[in-house]
Amino acid sequence: MAKKPVRRRLSPEERRGQIIAAARKLFAEGGLEHVSMRNIAREVGITQAAIYQHFQDKNEILFEIAESYFGELIEAHERITVRAKDPIERMKLFMRAYVENGLARPDVYRLVFMTVVPGLAGKSAHLPAPDAGELTKGQISYGQLHDRMRDLIEAALVRDLDPTLAAEAVWAAGHGIVTLLITHRDMITSPDQLITTQIDILMNGLLPDDSPSRRKDKKSGKRSR
Repeated sequence: MAKKPVRRRLSPEERRGQIIAAARKLFAEGGLEHVSMRNIAREVGITQAAIYQHFQDKNEILFEIAESYFGELIEAHERITVRAKDPIERMKLFMRAYVENGLARPDVYRLVFMTVVPGLAGKSAHLPAPDAGELTKGQISYGQLHDRMRDLIEAALVRDLDPTLAAEAVWAAGHGIVTLLITHRDMITSPDQLITTQIDILMNGLLPDDSPSRRKDKKSGKRSR
């Protein structure tokens, strides 16, 4: 009689990855509020007691999902920084990367940016507290945007604005595009042109009136505003 194959014992890291993947799937299918730790354990094939050896609650799992997502944004920003030398173009590319990442993973984007989770209020804050220790990947990712915007302002390449407010304005524009295309894509005639146009409008609005980076209107020869 053939022996049953021996199942390899997963390492704690592998098991955590399995739990996160199962939770992400269930959250997308049923919504965060309708998924319990018991549901996630059952999806993975482990006991409810076993799942608590890795995560204390759903909030902790959601935080790990968010951190993984922000890690991808950090890597995208680093690639853009190496590729784009012009700071204005770099900001445009960074915005496009933000939008494209969100559209590539709509279920995760919904969880990270379109779901209110009271238990994550402290961990999910994009601005670290003055006495904060190790930064989250979410804070590092937002810090990249904030630093780029601050650099543009200090170099007088954009209007003299508060860096935090300007960075949040850029973030809000990107979030608006992603949210619209996730929820109402069928109402948009050309998603790619919308992304390009929205980014151009925002960046042109941030540029000083006398900036050489302002695009000229090809028909009238007037600078766009």
